[in-house]
Amino acid sequence: MAISKSKKARLKLEKQGKIAPDALRGSWQGVNPIIKRTPTLQEKQMKLNRKHRRNHANYSDGSFCMLKATKTQTLIG
Repeated sequence: MAISKSKKARLKLEKQGKIAPDALRGSWQGVNPIIKRTPTLQEKQMKLNRKHRRNHANYSDGSFCMLKATKTQTLIG
């Protein structure tokens, strides 16, 4: 069978002393799968809390709200 163009190109790179593309394939890019772990419940909750936290100081339109509490007495009689 004939050699494909891509295989010829790879062989030529190897003969020239350059890095072959197949040596770069399958690289984990520095990630070690043995020490990779899932986040704990506390880490998940902290991430969710930070994600949904909003800074309301930036949304101020100059208005404010006042709540007046009054005492009411009911007489049974």
